[in-house]
Amino acid sequence: MDQRGFLRSDVQAKLTGAAKYADDLCFPGMLHAVAVHCPYARARIQKIDAREALRMPGVQGVYTARDVPGINQAPMDKPVLAEDTANSQGDGVAVVAAGSRKEAEAAARAVKVTYEILPAIFDPVQALENPEVILYGDSNLACEHVVSKGDVEKGFREADVVLERTYTTQAIQHSAIECDAAVAVPENGGITIYAPCKYPYYIKRRVAAACGLDQNRVRLIQPAVGGSFGGKDNDIYVIASRAAMVSLKTGRPCKMVWSREECMMEGMKRHPFQMTYKVGAAKDGRITAMKIDAVADAGAYKTRTLAVIWRAAVEAAGPYRIPNVRTHIRAAFTNHVYCDAVRGFGSPQVDFASESLMDELALELGLSPLEIRRKNMMTEGCTGATGQEMRRVSLPECLDRLEKEFPLGEPEVTADGRLKARGIACLHRGESYGAASPDADVAGTDVTVQPDGSVNLYTSICEVGQGTQSGMAKICAEILGVPYEKVVICPVDTAYVPDSGATAGSRGMISGGNAVRLAALKMRDLIAAAVAEEKKADMRELVFEKNAVRKKNGEVLMTFPEAAGMCFRKGIRTDARGQWTAPKTWWDFSRGQGETYYAFSYGAAGAEVEIDPVSGKIEVTELFCLHDIGKIINYPEACGQIAGGVAMALGQTLTEEIDAPDGQMRTRNFDRYLLPTAADVPCIRPLPLEEKEAENPLGVHGVGEASTALAAPAVANAIARAAGIRLRSLPFSLEKIRQALEERR
Repeated sequence: MDQRGFLRSDVQAKLTGAAKYADDLCFPGMLHAVAVHCPYARARIQKIDAREALRMPGVQGVYTARDVPGINQAPMDKPVLAEDTANSQGDGVAVVAAGSRKEAEAAARAVKVTYEILPAIFDPVQALENPEVILYGDSNLACEHVVSKGDVEKGFREADVVLERTYTTQAIQHSAIECDAAVAVPENGGITIYAPCKYPYYIKRRVAAACGLDQNRVRLIQPAVGGSFGGKDNDIYVIASRAAMVSLKTGRPCKMVWSREECMMEGMKRHPFQMTYKVGAAKDGRITAMKIDAVADAGAYKTRTLAVIWRAAVEAAGPYRIPNVRTHIRAAFTNHVYCDAVRGFGSPQVDFASESLMDELALELGLSPLEIRRKNMMTEGCTGATGQEMRRVSLPECLDRLEKEFPLGEPEVTADGRLKARGIACLHRGESYGAASPDADVAGTDVTVQPDGSVNLYTSICEVGQGTQSGMAKICAEILGVPYEKVVICPVDTAYVPDSGATAGSRGMISGGNAVRLAALKMRDLIAAAVAEEKKADMRELVFEKNAVRKKNGEVLMTFPEAAGMCFRKGIRTDARGQWTAPKTWWDFSRGQGETYYAFSYGAAGAEVEIDPVSGKIEVTELFCLHDIGKIINYPEACGQIAGGVAMALGQTLTEEIDAPDGQMRTRNFDRYLLPTAADVPCIRPLPLEEKEAENPLGVHGVGEASTALAAPAVANAIARAAGIRLRSLPFSLEKIRQALEERR
């Protein structure tokens, strides 16, 4: 594969402003819908009085949970609209539809809702161990996962040193520049949804269920997507279902667009974790045991909490050979806004803890950060915490390259008195869905060759800014031997694109890429057979390159357009489907063991910091991040994905935090939710590597999520080396650093 890079197919439209996002769409007679949100963390809905709102100009209707035509709420899941009880602030209790958004907003403010404020719970540990409020059934336990290997108590007895530390992470928001939105249009006895999302067929199925429609009556078309970062998922399902309900009730198109405040107040967040790690090690640095107890805040609804917590449990012990491991992670229901998928999906939380712990253990044993990792790092054929044999392990190579490109050096004091040092971190990350998923990891892709030799590619792997669709087009072009520009990716529309699964779990290029490879190979064989028959040639001697079908000796038998035209004239079908199924995995929930992911990727990172010892101000001056991604399809795009993940992680590390300790959202816009700006992002040096090809035909690893997991521990370790202070709670705010410096004095 040519790694020099190629222009993404979506770039020109986005740069010129020609791209159409959901909020750009307009249809004749279109209504605008706005939700009425519950202002309390937990409240019983006693009465909804919409009489005044219905008299207001432009208002076409006010709808509640009782108007949802189909399934309003799966058990313990986020409802389309709260029916009897709202379990978090921001829950939608009604939807107002009017001729304009301004009219709908005014009418929404006029809807009078009578609430009985109910006791609420916000501490996830208390919610599990001493609950004053139970949200569902007889417990606030959303889910729990255990990983068990060996005998941890025996391992601790064998240890010369035992450390126990507690780490915490915070809730954060995806913060895509495009707010969540959907447009619903009634058509042919069903509904067409226009919405940005990362799994079109999931949204289609959920909207069909909410609307009481057969799935063949719901169509989803994806406009341009203004960022995802793990979002554009269950929030989109809720918004699309609300818009679809209005559309079906009125027979008119309906648009619903959340404001930034609504995204903050009702939209899903990253799970906050409280993690206690206990580790035992021999004097030489060999880890003998690790015990991990963690509690995650699921918020008010379960959604994808089970999968997030399972991934965290699998990866919690880090990329190390540890003979005795016991991990127990529980998720608790609270009355915070619900938590769901955010880029990294459980990895950033546990990687922050495990990699911080490794440096703390190294300090206790008098070893360097590199030494402690080399003594315990995973190697080819070793057994992981889940009992899985680890294959194609490239962590040793990643650490070697890190040491070469980013030497740790010694802490120093700059000429102006700032404290300066470097820190490192490394990871392993399971790819794709994993064994805990109820769904098989299957992706379908269609390839069609037109009579003039141009090519169409059909996939529902979504372009959310990561460049996967263009990478798939490049794979198709190289197999068929046609110019990249001749392959056009058709818009995502469930009316004709196959189900390719979710654009999640860093699986887009793995599953989607391997599916398009299969489809393109089928197409190549089909055309090769036709050309061989026409030219009386041996099909095995044919090659496709430079837009022609040639013999291996270079003789051109036909140009590719000529071959495509010949197939058309002869009535030979020139379409093919590739369907790639990932290798099987399994998990034994009772034993906490299994073949968790069919592949793991590896990476390492380094951070350099400078700290003002008086003010506590920290400046991250450099972030270096490398990842072994197997086979690189587009080198510049891989660099961009790594750099983007690091930049996002920097926000979680230093500034970003959802402030809602009592369930009342205080961070309602970006004026108080502190995202890093371009001026805040330091020099980021991304380095994609090709150390060991992954176990799939293309040999590719995912790259979109792993880079979000290393900045926090690398910065934490750099701060500790520079200033002698250990920060164990994210984010590392100015106040926390100043307090730690004062306590050190």
